[in-house]
Amino acid sequence: MDKKQKRAARCLSVQLLYSFELIPTSSINKLVENFFKRKDNDLDEITYKKKEIDYAKKLVKHAVNNSESIDRLIEKKLSNWDISRLAIIDKIILRMSIAEMFFIDDVPKKVSMAEGIEISKEFSTKDSSSFINGILDAIYNSKNITLESFKTEKKVKVLEQDKK
Repeated sequence: MDKKQKRAARCLSVQLLYSFELIPTSSINKLVENFFKRKDNDLDEITYKKKEIDYAKKLVKHAVNNSESIDRLIEKKLSNWDISRLAIIDKIILRMSIAEMFFIDDVPKKVSMAEGIEISKEFSTKDSSSFINGILDAIYNSKNITLESFKTEKKVKVLEQDKK
């Protein structure tokens, strides 16, 4: 996929993660199906290629299945702030970016960070990009955070990839 397609997939994953926050489901295909079924007909219709949807699903699966570990990681980087006070969209963008940083091998961490920051400019407030940059940068610069640190924590399978 080229950069434009990956950006579209990331934006779709943010929207899917937001949908999941509102209406949790156990099936990623059901989440995608419900998302497209409930789209507002008054909005400009965006069409997604299969590979964009597949990449978005992959991001959503990693973000949801590792959300407890990711949230603990975010919380450690918040100073004098509780994660429950974060705007939902900021938390979702952070989860998506961190999931991509640690679970998608072919994307450099700096690219995942930059994309999360840019996407926050589109989906959140004007101050969110600086906030998200600070959290992602702190995580990136933490030498003790690796994929292994996620594997050692208790995992709860929340969202299953559907069988084809």
